[in-house]
Amino acid sequence: MSDDDLYNLLKGREARDEGMALVANSNPTFSYEFHQAILSLPRGWIGQCEDIRRGWKGTIPHPNAWGANWSAAVKLGLLVELPIKVSMTATKSHGRRTHLFRRT
Repeated sequence: MSDDDLYNLLKGREARDEGMALVANSNPTFSYEFHQAILSLPRGWIGQCEDIRRGWKGTIPHPNAWGANWSAAVKLGLLVELPIKVSMTATKSHGRRTHLFRRT
């Protein structure tokens, strides 16, 4: 495998997007419920995916589906990334910092 195949930003992003689409589409019930939850957020709401997960009462997805569906909402323009980063509080997030988003 050449360096062009190992170090290719565009190919890496394509593979990421394909993988996220597979995960997001693997549970259409969850994807629909999550999309409805994003739509129900008041315009101007500021938060992170963890805020939605914390009170979630819908279908429980594969763990990767949260991020894949959040990313889909961003791509649809429903959420806009803000420059502010905050620490996540879920134990499995290990205090990782993530951007806040605003509902458009």
